[in-house]
Amino acid sequence: MLEYKTAVDLIVSTAGELPAERIYLHQALHRVLAEDVFSDSNIPPFNKSAMDGFACRKEDLHNELEVVETIPAGKMPEKSILKNQCSKIMTGAVVPSGADFIFKKEDAAVADSGKVRCLFPTSVNHICYKGEDVKSGDKILERSTFITARHLPLLAGAGTASPLVYRQPDVVVFATGTELVEPQEKPLPFQIRNSNSAQLMGKLAELSIPVNYGGILIDNK
Repeated sequence: MLEYKTAVDLIVSTAGELPAERIYLHQALHRVLAEDVFSDSNIPPFNKSAMDGFACRKEDLHNELEVVETIPAGKMPEKSILKNQCSKIMTGAVVPSGADFIFKKEDAAVADSGKVRCLFPTSVNHICYKGEDVKSGDKILERSTFITARHLPLLAGAGTASPLVYRQPDVVVFATGTELVEPQEKPLPFQIRNSNSAQLMGKLAELSIPVNYGGILIDNK
């Protein structure tokens, strides 16, 4: 029987790098990247609102403000913010030009005239700035990264719809030992049930590696 270290060295020395293939992003969980991944855009791609609220100029924060438009997410602002003006804005929407501050709708008081005042001014402007998380051209993931669920939104945000990954190995699990019987069988006094195969196949399944069971091999050199 080989010593453990000898067996590991033998496996490592004979293992080769598998060819790469492009797959769909939704198939990429538990695969290994075969190239560095760079973002093709800024994240966020524009200055966006982090809150439902009102976009205004910070210097006007203590004034009564005229609401000039409503900006939902997915719509470009049509108006710039001038002195003592604001736009009602939704989370994720584009911050209009001229605005450098957003106060939360919970902190707003709306007068009968329709004008708005911020009741609790703070120093937090609730704006996520363009490229704040990732800048266009930034490396976001390195080659040989084992892709987990947390990597998938990074790939999607970078525009990598078909990541290049290494092909998965073809795996067959055999158990060796004349004394072994399958779990459904009743062992004789000199036999034991094969339990290792189930564990090995389970560990491979955790890595999303397809595996087949080859059965029990008797001790015949």
